[in-house]
Amino acid sequence: MKKKLILGIIFLLPLSLVFFLNSGETTFKSLEIYYDLRNPEFDPSFLATKNCEPNFVDSTWRVRDFALKDQNGRDFSLKNVEGKIFVANFILTRCTNSICPTMVSELVRVQEAFANPENDIHLVSFSIDPEYDTPEILQQYATTYRANGDYWHFLTGEKAQIYAQAHCSYFVAAQNQGDYSTIDHADKLILVDKEKRIRGYYSGTSRQEVDRLITEIQLLLKEYEAKNREK
Repeated sequence: MKKKLILGIIFLLPLSLVFFLNSGETTFKSLEIYYDLRNPEFDPSFLATKNCEPNFVDSTWRVRDFALKDQNGRDFSLKNVEGKIFVANFILTRCTNSICPTMVSELVRVQEAFANPENDIHLVSFSIDPEYDTPEILQQYATTYRANGDYWHFLTGEKAQIYAQAHCSYFVAAQNQGDYSTIDHADKLILVDKEKRIRGYYSGTSRQEVDRLITEIQLLLKEYEAKNREK
C-alpha cells in the first residue's frame, strides 16, 4: 500500500508542477518602463537640453514615428512593427572599428533565440551613414549576416530624420563630425514593447548584456501572456 502511495505521489508531482506553471499564478520580474512621468525618480527636464519635443502618451515616453526605406527599398515606418516587440540599434556598414560587426553578430544570436515565428520579435537597425548605405548596400549586409528579412529590418533614408531618431526617440549618441570615419555612435540595443515604450538598454558589444536582453525579451513575452490570460 505504501509503495502504491509513494508511486502515486511521484507520478502526480510533475503534473502538479506543470499545472502550477501554466495556471498564471507564477510571478515574474516586470521590466522597468523608461521615462515615465509617474516615476518620481524620472526628471524630464533633460529633454529641454536636447531640444526634443515631448512625446508622452498616458504619462509615458513613446518612440517617435519615421518614414524610411528598408533593405528591400520598401517604405518602412512604425506601422510595420505596430503591436510588436522590437529591438532598435544604430549602425553603419562601413564601420571603421569593431563596434558594428560585434553588435550585428550579437543581434544574430537574438534572431536565432526567437526564430519561432510565434514570438514575432523584430530587429530594427537604423543606418547613420545613409548616403552610403543604400537599400542595395543594406541588402548585401543583411545577406552577409543571414538576416531574416521578415523580422530584421535595415533602414536608410533622410539623414536628419535618422539622427533625430537616435537623439530624440531613443536617447542614444550619434554624431558625424566629417566623413564616415568620424561617425560616432552608441553600441546600445534598445528594447521597445508593443506600446512603443522603451523597456531596456543593453551593450551590443557585450555577450553578457545580450544574454540579459534575450532573457528580458522572454520576460516581456511572459508579461503579455499574463495580460492576455486576464482578458
